[in-house]
Amino acid sequence: MWLLDFFSSCWHTVSGWFIYLWKYISPILHFLNEYKLLLVIISVSSILLSIIGCIALITFLPSDYFTESKHGKHINNLFLRIVVSITKNLIGVILVIMGILLSVPGIPGQGLLTIFAGIILSDFPGKKRFARKIIKIKAVNSSANQIRNTFNRSPLILDE
Repeated sequence: MWLLDFFSSCWHTVSGWFIYLWKYISPILHFLNEYKLLLVIISVSSILLSIIGCIALITFLPSDYFTESKHGKHINNLFLRIVVSITKNLIGVILVIMGILLSVPGIPGQGLLTIFAGIILSDFPGKKRFARKIIKIKAVNSSANQIRNTFNRSPLILDE
């Protein structure tokens, strides 16, 4: 009998959680149902912008970007350097999030390349080492070099 009481109290607790969560989930589901077309337009346009942005970034990336000896150029104006850094990091984080969403099965898109583009744009400790590991993945490297070849750019040079 105690086992039945235990399961009954568990059921009441869990069902209470669902009722509590339904107050917050219901408006979201209503919004999704009401604005289906808008969500499809946003989804398709974000995929297209992601693909165009990845292609542009990979195309204009210097071919020796992933070598150990490559050092970036710094902006001398402090204010401009801060604005550029914040903008780059914000766009980089957005691209990484979009890449993660595009990597979900069932959603078409260039997930790994979008994550890769976001990592290249953002600044964080160990960024170069992490980007080198990603570009050494055969699928990512061949895709990036195919894009570069399409726009008559030399292939990416990797340190072995």
